[in-house]
Amino acid sequence: MQTINSLFAASAERFANRVALIEPVEVARVGTMSTLTYRELQERAKGFAASLQNLQINKSDCLLIWSPSRSEWIIAYLGALLIGAVVVPLDVNSKEDFLVRVAETTNARLLITSQKQFAGLKQVSLPLIDIDALPQQPLDPTKLPLVDAGDLAEIVFTSGTTGHPKGVMLSHGNITSNATAALAFINMTAEDRALSILPLSHMFELTVEIALICCGASIVYARSLVPDTLLRLLSSQQITCSVLVPQALQLFLNGIEREVRRQKREQQFEQLLRIAAILPFGWRRFLFGTVHKRFGGHFRFFVSGGAYLSPQLAQRWENIGFRVLQGYGATECSPIISATPYREHILDSVGKSLNGVEVRIADDGEILVHGPNVALGYWKNPDATAASFKDGWYSTGDLGYLDEKNNLYLKGRKKNLIVLANGLNVYPEDIENILQANPLVKDAVVFGLMENDQGPEVHAVLLMDDPNQAKSVIHQTNKQLAPHQQVRGFTVWPEEDFPRTHTLKVKRLDVLSKLEKIRSETGEHHP
Repeated sequence: MQTINSLFAASAERFANRVALIEPVEVARVGTMSTLTYRELQERAKGFAASLQNLQINKSDCLLIWSPSRSEWIIAYLGALLIGAVVVPLDVNSKEDFLVRVAETTNARLLITSQKQFAGLKQVSLPLIDIDALPQQPLDPTKLPLVDAGDLAEIVFTSGTTGHPKGVMLSHGNITSNATAALAFINMTAEDRALSILPLSHMFELTVEIALICCGASIVYARSLVPDTLLRLLSSQQITCSVLVPQALQLFLNGIEREVRRQKREQQFEQLLRIAAILPFGWRRFLFGTVHKRFGGHFRFFVSGGAYLSPQLAQRWENIGFRVLQGYGATECSPIISATPYREHILDSVGKSLNGVEVRIADDGEILVHGPNVALGYWKNPDATAASFKDGWYSTGDLGYLDEKNNLYLKGRKKNLIVLANGLNVYPEDIENILQANPLVKDAVVFGLMENDQGPEVHAVLLMDDPNQAKSVIHQTNKQLAPHQQVRGFTVWPEEDFPRTHTLKVKRLDVLSKLEKIRSETGEHHP
């Protein structure tokens, strides 16, 4: 099994003069772009590694990276790994108290961030390395420590962790096995240009970027999530693929549909979608040539992950002529467990397990995972490690099933499962999917709420522009649900959006907390 260092060294030699990283010189606009070839990236990483050694950073020391995705993030990451240091990536939106807890838990030696971010900290006393000016010094390769596949590469703390942080320990071998398996599964080559939208603190983005580096592809950092800026990058940089979360896919589609409405061509658009569904893929690209031109004309596929992808949303994109692949995983699995293959994929499945990864379903329906990608455990937390990792199998907390061809399907989170008084199970995600498919609903979250001593009832929280339509939406939804799934109560969310993580996942506990407060003040609604 290889290390991240050896994989990167091989790519730097093989693809020395190819462009590795691209980003706008000015964050807020698409204009002049800065580039680094694979050879230049390697030299910058080596120069930073030497600077860390001069600061007396040694093998196994922990370094925090707290920054948006950018070229310097990868330089700092690769440089730290060269000397055997352990990278602790932090979500850029992490609060200071969380940062302090992580720093204390890992005995971090220093913090890599910008002067601007550092200036806002009041409790952090760690030495700073300014990511806007990463130091560079000559490297003596004879002074590099031996790093092997079993050595710790990262400790990843899931965004939104509260109380005592639980850090996932990932070795070099965990990550490289996952990246190379993903590369064999997803059709990426040296000719690809990937637009980086997700934060590099998110393991899905980082592992895919390592896979892209393995095959000599180019990575373009967006540096801004403004839709118009992203579209200009897609076009000007000839982007071919991107990793994103389902909500970003929905936002891109919303932009296309807004333009269709502006041109008063809704009926024609929907008719073309119906025709495209029965045509070969190449014809679909021809039918929607205007959309493909807006995306630069070279875009091939999205890889969606991090949250549930609605089959209806994926189908609309595929009808327009864009492949939508899906990855399923967990940070504890480095993170990819399964993925849909490029050509033959089922839109409501999360695909087949990657090479070397075993999946089995426990008696209670929980998905269990075994393989070289499964983490070493939780940092300094033997009890949590023993609870989640048993005999080499990781308990995901997700419920699902395998079909006869070993395609994996998700049912929902084990902890979200609603068990009714009659013993029947209700999966909130099943109801959320129907609600989210309603054009009047922007998003929805479903809980089991205790209404009396008869057990929980299904309650929907709706994010919508017109609260007066909520009762009608619930009636329409209940017509599509089994008797035990019926939504018994609903609340229209009073704010513009649900609280979300940096990867746009809904913070369910925050929604539930606010919901309980709303209900105590106003009372519940019944359909």
